[in-house]
Amino acid sequence: MSIPPLAMCRNLIVDAIVQMPLYRYRGDERLEPGALLTQPDPDTIGAATIGATVDDLLFHGRAYWQVIGRDPEGFPRAARWQPHGNVQPEVKDHGGGYAELKGYRIDGERGVVPADDVLRFDSPNPGVLDVGGPALLAALDLEQAARRLASVELPAGVIQAESGSDISPDDAALMVDEFQATRRINGIAYLQGATYSREQLSPADLQLVEARAQVATDCARRCSVPVSMIGASPTGGASAMLYANLGSQLALFVSSACAVHSHTIEATLSTPQATPRGQRVAFDVQAFLRSDPEAAAKYAIDLEAAGLIDRNEARALLGIPAAPSPDLQPGRV
Repeated sequence: MSIPPLAMCRNLIVDAIVQMPLYRYRGDERLEPGALLTQPDPDTIGAATIGATVDDLLFHGRAYWQVIGRDPEGFPRAARWQPHGNVQPEVKDHGGGYAELKGYRIDGERGVVPADDVLRFDSPNPGVLDVGGPALLAALDLEQAARRLASVELPAGVIQAESGSDISPDDAALMVDEFQATRRINGIAYLQGATYSREQLSPADLQLVEARAQVATDCARRCSVPVSMIGASPTGGASAMLYANLGSQLALFVSSACAVHSHTIEATLSTPQATPRGQRVAFDVQAFLRSDPEAAAKYAIDLEAAGLIDRNEARALLGIPAAPSPDLQPGRV
């Protein structure tokens, strides 16, 4: 998270997914989500639990929830996110490449927690920390180099002794000090036995702009985030972020960077371990994609024109109260 482009990619992905509400479905019927989907951990908000889960999926490829409460039917009602490093699977080796999962050892817990009391989220993609080592190391080296060049005063010019001049190191240091002192007062300087040349150092050279832009592009590719969304190098295939293409950019971002993590959460919470058979859990992705007011209005108008929803339902999609019904009492106008 100390690498700015990687931190921005992480924040974009997590912030997008936590804005998508989770719902439970039975066929085409939307059911009440319940506490497990709205606030899994009673000690914190649901966005914190979902955000931490996506964080572990992105960086480690696996995340864990520990079940801390069940409903009368035995399904999880409350669960607490456990950091990836705090959970160690406990397996029994049967030989031949087969091992039986007995449970999990969780820091702070005595003994082995049964496997049914832990929801494990397995991402199909490897974690960024598992496969992105070279790119992250290059990014750290460049950040340190840029800070070092920014904090150390580099010479703006060089005094070079002319041929035949014999100047000792002490005399050279004294000449440099006197030259700097004179330059602060006078606009013209005189040097005998030496020449002065000015170094052409641009801010781009000191800040390593091109190399850091390439690293930002690599971080975006590692997280499957469109390059333009983090303002990375145009050489990475970025296109300008315009209001006209905002909807398509968001759709590309959701389908490329967010979908793998959101689908992992949906699939895990839809298993019989967490949800009754015949039900499934899904994010309302359209609610996030319709966050653009113009796109949301067009979406509602098109649905009403197609006869899929009525006027009041269209107003509800836009967060507008339903229009009051006309007063049909006789004698009233």
